[in-house]
Amino acid sequence: MFDRALLFDWGGTLMQTMPIYLGEKRGWSTVPAVDGAVDAVRTVSKSWRVALATNASESGDEAMLDAFAPLGIRECFSAVYSYGGAGHPKPWAEFWRYVLDNLKLPPERVVMVGDSYMDDIWGATEVGMNGIWFNQHSDERKEKKRIRTIHSYAELNAALVSLGFS
Repeated sequence: MFDRALLFDWGGTLMQTMPIYLGEKRGWSTVPAVDGAVDAVRTVSKSWRVALATNASESGDEAMLDAFAPLGIRECFSAVYSYGGAGHPKPWAEFWRYVLDNLKLPPERVVMVGDSYMDDIWGATEVGMNGIWFNQHSDERKEKKRIRTIHSYAELNAALVSLGFS
């Protein structure tokens, strides 16, 4: 098992939106992936433990993972960390402690990728994790000791390297 983990948010990061916002009643599998997300997950899963970290509570963890099957990336994910499982939403520290306890990794070996700076990045870095803000809506960047910004998945590897991961 890998000694580092890369966590992805769901809506706006891996998938374009949440099913409920599309008026979908059929569930997760009808939601399109964000451009470049599928290839990025396939690539990083070769050298990282990959998991989903989401505030989604509309369905169970297995249903979320099953939505990745049509994309060919279900097997890339080792776990789902959800609001329901943690008992607290992101960005609360209790959510992130739940994730770290389950991963059995020190926070500096975990990177969160998400489109919400406050929920995904700020909360994760407050407990010692690294964060990559996936900001595809503006040119704004936030660069700090443990935080990088990407505007597309083509920049993911360079952001990981700049955080000290090779």
